[in-house]
Amino acid sequence: MYMRLIRDTDALAVLLMRYISGGIAIMLLMILSSCVTADPRLVAALQRSSVREVRIETAPDVKMTGLFTEGKPDPQLATVVRVLKGTMEKELIGLPGGPTRARLVVTLHVVNLATKAGRILIHSDSQISGTVRLEDVRTGHLIAEQPVVAAGNSGMRGEGLGIFVAMAVNAASAAGPDDILAQRLSRAFTQQIKRWLLTKK
Repeated sequence: MYMRLIRDTDALAVLLMRYISGGIAIMLLMILSSCVTADPRLVAALQRSSVREVRIETAPDVKMTGLFTEGKPDPQLATVVRVLKGTMEKELIGLPGGPTRARLVVTLHVVNLATKAGRILIHSDSQISGTVRLEDVRTGHLIAEQPVVAAGNSGMRGEGLGIFVAMAVNAASAAGPDDILAQRLSRAFTQQIKRWLLTKK
C-alpha cells in the first residue's frame, strides 16, 4: 500500500510538471508575440499598406510539440490552415487602410491541436505559432515582418475538483463543432496580427 502511494504520488508529480511546463511555454510564446516595436519606420510602412490578400504557408518542418508527438505533423493541419485563412480574411482585409496593396503571408512552424479525447481525459494543451510578413502585391518586396506570432489554449479545466468533475468540465469546454479549437486558436492568432498591423507610434 505504501509503495503504491509513492508510485501514484510520483506519477502525479510528473503529470503536474508537464502541465506547468506547457503552460509556461504558451505564456512565453504569447508574451513574445505581443511585443511589437514602435519603430517609426515600421509604423510608417504599415500605415501606407492595406491588406488585400492572405496566404497561409506551412514550414517544411512544421511540427507538434507533445510528449509523444514531437516533430510529427499534426493530422489537423489542413483544418487549421483553412480556418485561419478564413478568420484572417474576415478580420484583416483592408487594414491598416493605406494606399499600397499588400499581401499578408503567414508561415506556420508549430501546429499542435489536442483531440477532443485528449482535452477531456488528459487536459492536452494546444498551440500554433509562426512568422508573419507583409509584402507589396505588385512588386513582391517586403514591407514588414513579425518573427514570432503565437496563440495557445490550455487543456487544464476543472483541476482540483476531482477526476469525474474535471472530465465533465473538460467535455463542456470541448463541446461544439469539430474545428472549435482551430477556431479559438485562429481568433487569438489573428488578434495578435491585427494589433501588429495597427501599431501606433
